Amino acid sequence: MNNQNNIQIACYSLVASAFLLAGLLVFSLSGQLEREADAAMVISRDTFTMMTAKTRANEEALWVLDNRAARLLIYRLELRGSSGGRLELAANIDLMDRRLFGTGAAPAGGAGR
Repeated sequence: MNNQNNIQIACYSLVASAFLLAGLLVFSLSGQLEREADAAMVISRDTFTMMTAKTRANEEALWVLDNRAARLLIYRLELRGSSGGRLELAANIDLMDRRLFGTGAAPAGGAGR
């Protein structure tokens, strides 16, 4: 009888662990769903496309894609409550730079490696 009690306790422990892990998974995924991109956040005018996104706590970034110059500019804004914030250029990336996507030229037809 003692062996059967041990088996029941082990089964209950496994079921409780499964519920606990499922709850942690749902809680973890709920944070991921909040960070989905929204097309309403994107503004496109002439040769520029702009989007804002929260990058860290108290920090947002403005992503500016200049289609004519093939450049991506990333501005970072530190939010400091009611006193305002500081805007600074975080990155200026040349999208035509071959080192960015690999060193070799792409084969004809646009097929990648």
